Amino acid sequence: MTLRLHTALLLGCAALLLLAPQAEAQVRADNSLYIAARVGVGAYGGDIDGVADGEFGDYFDQLGLGFGGEIGYQFSPSLALGVLYHYGSYPGLEEFEDRPDFFANDGDVVQHLEVLFRYVPFSNARLSPFVLLGGGFTLSTPDPLRPSTNDADSWGAGPVAGLGLDLVLGSRLSLFTELKGFLVMPDDAVDNNNPGENNDGDAAFFNTDADDMDFDILGYGGIGLRLTFAPAITKVDATIDGPTSLLTGESGTYTAFVNDDATGPCEYTWDWGDGQTATGLTATHMYAEEGTYTVTFSAACKANTDVETLLVTVTAPPPPPVEAPALANCTATPSEANLGEAVRFSATVTGTQPITFAYDFGDGSSANTLTATHTYAEEGEYTVTLRASNEAGSDQCTFVVNVVDRFCAEVSDLNTVYFDYGASSLTADAQGRLAENIEVLERCPNLCVVVSAYTDDRESDKLRLSERRAGEVKAYYMENGIDDSRIVSRGLGEAPDSNSKEDPGPGDRNARRAESAPVDCDELPSDS
Repeated sequence: MTLRLHTALLLGCAALLLLAPQAEAQVRADNSLYIAARVGVGAYGGDIDGVADGEFGDYFDQLGLGFGGEIGYQFSPSLALGVLYHYGSYPGLEEFEDRPDFFANDGDVVQHLEVLFRYVPFSNARLSPFVLLGGGFTLSTPDPLRPSTNDADSWGAGPVAGLGLDLVLGSRLSLFTELKGFLVMPDDAVDNNNPGENNDGDAAFFNTDADDMDFDILGYGGIGLRLTFAPAITKVDATIDGPTSLLTGESGTYTAFVNDDATGPCEYTWDWGDGQTATGLTATHMYAEEGTYTVTFSAACKANTDVETLLVTVTAPPPPPVEAPALANCTATPSEANLGEAVRFSATVTGTQPITFAYDFGDGSSANTLTATHTYAEEGEYTVTLRASNEAGSDQCTFVVNVVDRFCAEVSDLNTVYFDYGASSLTADAQGRLAENIEVLERCPNLCVVVSAYTDDRESDKLRLSERRAGEVKAYYMENGIDDSRIVSRGLGEAPDSNSKEDPGPGDRNARRAESAPVDCDELPSDS
């Protein structure tokens, strides 16, 4: 039977090792209850096994079958705490090595209860080692009908430590193999023998090669199955796709693909390598400068963070072909302008920038903008040219502007001057008003003037006084450059609208006037 137990244990370990090359990334469950069952072989080392002074050369000579059950809680994928009940056969407990006729105990069965922490350092690997650490209690009962060495304690306690391998079989199930040792104290708890204290120096009742340690060792090796109530956490596995070459200013769309069964919550981030970031499974980015950038995608889920990278080469776009300028919609507003009126020139242009512009307004003036405004100082017809140029060529358009002086054609009256009662001399106000008339006559050489002078109804010698007044106005015009041929002056006596009663002063001031009427020189009447 011992050989068969050895063989079974070896086959279990071999199965795990054979599966190891096929291991895939897994993550064990967390925050979950679990149960486990195990079977294996146990070995005893102590005062009656023939192993002296802690030298365990014969420790594995007598192996017995053991099995147990466990219930516990998985705090995290790496750490769990469980309570284990173990029922095991330890053949070395029944008789002394050198006294087969003397029974040390009534049987070879020991039951023990263990509380163990289980730590899996590589919780995201399908096959991972683990460490066991904790403590336990044993229970064994001596048989009073058999001549054992003494009535020793039937219980014991001590630390438990072990190592093992854990293989994930599914989302909730794993297969494990383990080796552990239980240091049981006091020394006579499981074998009813403590040579230093319990036997009163009678060597006939204990193994002459007995150890002098203050504890016994219960060893166990076996395999088992472990079932968690919650499913295992599934790792995220990501791949990314997107353009590996871009032009500056060109947008590229990048997409990440992750397994649907990855345990969340998950956060997806992109690092574009130029100081900019984005989130989500799909993101778009544009690079402003040339260079080689590493695009990094990170999928951070509950089980793990998977990072994928992609190199992107960014180059400057080729220069566009240079297109020669073309002018259109060349417009002058207004095309017939009054002298001194601003004319606005505009056009539209197509072609590759930079484009230079040059206006020739036809009067010696120029401008270098696409839209321009110009004022002409003289009448005439002007041909305006706009030229647009770049390195590929040039284009031009022309405008025709007719500049006229509408002022003279629109002159319908001139200033009237007024005289003091009985006087014909010009006052300062009258001279100022006549000066304005002179400016009009100088600007409009085709205009002449008819001067008509009047008196009010109270002034004496009305006709002569009116003639003198007309003469004073004409003389002032002539003194200031208006040719005599352009002036006709007439004294008309009393003004027909004179009414001294309505004027608080002497006579009627409004009647004492000289009117200057503009007429075309071709229509100037004779002086009479």
